[in-house]
Amino acid sequence: MRKAYVAAVAAATVLAVGGVTACGASGDSGKDGGRSGVSDGGGRKSGAGAADSGDAGDSGDAAGSGLAGAMRDLSRVASATGPVMCWDDGDGKGEHVAAFDDTFSKRVATYSEEPLLSRLAEIAEEGDADRAFVRSLCGKRQYGKSAADLGVSPVSPDGRRVAVEVVTDEAGALTSSHVGWLDLATGEFTDITEAARKGGYSPEKHSDEFPGFAPDGSLWFLRDEQVYYSADENGSLSRHPISKACHDERSGKDGFYRPVNSAAVTCPRLIHPSGKFAVSPGTIIDGIDSYDGFDVDLLAPHMDRLDDDTAFGDPTDQMVVRDGDEVRDCDPVAWINADDILCEGASDTFFSVRADASELGKKLDGPLEAEVKAGIAPETDNTILSVAMSADRQYLYIASEDTLDDGGIKLYRAGLTSPGQPEELGPLPQGVGDDFVLRGNFQTGDFQ
Repeated sequence: MRKAYVAAVAAATVLAVGGVTACGASGDSGKDGGRSGVSDGGGRKSGAGAADSGDAGDSGDAAGSGLAGAMRDLSRVASATGPVMCWDDGDGKGEHVAAFDDTFSKRVATYSEEPLLSRLAEIAEEGDADRAFVRSLCGKRQYGKSAADLGVSPVSPDGRRVAVEVVTDEAGALTSSHVGWLDLATGEFTDITEAARKGGYSPEKHSDEFPGFAPDGSLWFLRDEQVYYSADENGSLSRHPISKACHDERSGKDGFYRPVNSAAVTCPRLIHPSGKFAVSPGTIIDGIDSYDGFDVDLLAPHMDRLDDDTAFGDPTDQMVVRDGDEVRDCDPVAWINADDILCEGASDTFFSVRADASELGKKLDGPLEAEVKAGIAPETDNTILSVAMSADRQYLYIASEDTLDDGGIKLYRAGLTSPGQPEELGPLPQGVGDDFVLRGNFQTGDFQ
């Protein structure tokens, strides 16, 4: 299957500097939260403190208006209700984002990361680091074959700040990272990690990564690869527990998590709308039979450090999916509503499953059973490149490549509430690069 680039679930893009792949934890130098680094030509001074308020329109050419233009364009993309696509032309100008109407016939907002690159290069230079980048609010493909995950937002709720990670390679393998935020209105960078440094008889130095904003505007991040913290706008720190849910889906180094009830949950798009439990792919043993169904885990059991993940018990519940007398494989993609789950099955099929939420989380004897509710998209020989749920959860957008007749990439829309044959919307919009991915919208709303 073709490798997608990054997926958008709201407004921002991954921004990287230094011409190398951005990375996070030690030993994970090939990962960057969804995309490679972008060279900006070598740490130019940008004069970013004097943000220009000029209007660049919706053309995506925000370079002339600097950080203020980028802030404006991010807000426009974030408020768009239709589908969003991200891509990189490989021209050194970084990632591009475009929002469309619900049939991809018209662009309604665009964003380019180019205006931020010189300021990020300057931040890296000031910190004697290799690169500084803003991780994509697009997310990346994870847990499923074609769905993207979000994690915390790299853009603050008011659209003014972006979460920045500053990374230094040590001995070519180990990394040391700082986190903070860049104020797009002033160009000022606040380094939360440096503020926590202590000298003297008992020195204290930390490596922080995976920064992102919670709905209350606090900046969350992972400290020393083990513990989650948040910083309020004044820089005051709070330590947070980690949910034990979805432990089978945690890679430990992908950095995708969501704050729920003051705890970090590491499967953002699989959290139930109630904020009480989450689902994850699982193998269900029922007597002598085994099925590819899904596990149900309560979010409430917590641990203090990621190293504690060896202490997990069995999932709260397990679910087998049946279609009449047959059992169907289900790789859960997202919750459509409080009772229905979108599944990706064999041969790239998509279907909805009715899972009565009132029966979940009770730790009953034996697996529960869920019935297939409706077919969303039938099996296909085409290659599924990316899928995304609409913000109102009425449609599933599908980007697929015709591998048999060389028909190119086409976009489709399938109804989630009134299923039928997917509607062909047409080819990729003009100007969108082949290396693209759709914004997910798999989780509407956030949990406090």
